[in-house]
Amino acid sequence: MQLYKLFAVLAALQPALAKSLVDFSAARGDNPSILGLRNLESVRDTKLDENTKDLYIKLDKDPKGTPALHFHRKKDYIRAEYHSLKNQIEVDKTYYIGYKFSLGAIQQIKLQMLTAKSKEYSANSHGGANIPLSLEFKSGKLNLQYQASGDAKRVSQWSKELKTDTVYSIGLVINTSRPGWVELYFDGEQQTLSSGSTRLKANTFPGQADPKFGAYRGEEVQIDTYVYNIQIGTTIDDIKEAAGLGSSPKPTATSNPTPVPTCAWEGHCEGATCTTENDCSDELFCKNGKCTADGAVPCSWEGHCEGATCSSENDCSDELVCKNGKCTADSTVTCSWEGHCAGAKCSSHDDCSDELACTDGVCA
Repeated sequence: MQLYKLFAVLAALQPALAKSLVDFSAARGDNPSILGLRNLESVRDTKLDENTKDLYIKLDKDPKGTPALHFHRKKDYIRAEYHSLKNQIEVDKTYYIGYKFSLGAIQQIKLQMLTAKSKEYSANSHGGANIPLSLEFKSGKLNLQYQASGDAKRVSQWSKELKTDTVYSIGLVINTSRPGWVELYFDGEQQTLSSGSTRLKANTFPGQADPKFGAYRGEEVQIDTYVYNIQIGTTIDDIKEAAGLGSSPKPTATSNPTPVPTCAWEGHCEGATCTTENDCSDELFCKNGKCTADGAVPCSWEGHCEGATCSSENDCSDELVCKNGKCTADSTVTCSWEGHCAGAKCSSHDDCSDELACTDGVCA
């Protein structure tokens, strides 16, 4: 499910004009078309113009009877998402996105259900597209991941276990620059990221980057997810309802905030002495005898990193594949969507795997 494959929440603004850019409420009965372009794809290369019983995005109610925008995708189908604020990007701006949602019944397997994504379509160096920032639900956890460049691996910056049939709120603050920065709110509380800081320094303006919301990939299961509010704006007040902010917290004011030395297991936080990863709290790892959130951590799914035993790709974390019974980042694996890798024919960016863009009729 996509929030963003996060997440840059970017939009063009009239100079010196602060205003809400997107404000969708299922409770008000808003037409989903205000979110932008609807993308429905059943089997590969088969795009639909209208909802069907097996693939749709429509105003509905969640299992508890609350009005919601219902994203439904049958098993083996590929995409049900909205593409917002297409081509509306400005550098050196700060944008805010709020997203209130719940998940229907799902299986605990490896899949990529993106709750929000920001896809770079026009890179400013060497061509190619990547997903700079994404919120992905897989293996029972919502992960905020960052991909620094098209040839870099995605690295988990934060994760949270989620339950089905439970309403959650996400808030993102994104400064678009090179480097820019990102801050995250979960259920109204600002989150500390794996670096120990509340702010991630990142390349958030690699080129055209558009927000998308919905269900993409994870074809192994049927997907039902419910969205109550989506808000995108230029101040934090623009997203208070969707992000679950009862008041207006102020984002960190400095580019290099002091790290917050906190974790769920006191005495086992970043910098504590360790001999194995079991000695460290949360998402920390044991490296050179110290608990650390080093970006060099091999993957976000402990026990399923490179070198782990596997029988299929669902046994491996992130972008790893199962080869000869081991999880590996084999360079011969060209992209995450077979048949849509570099060199494949295309008519639009959506015909290409996540990392690629359609250039002159060819994925590149």
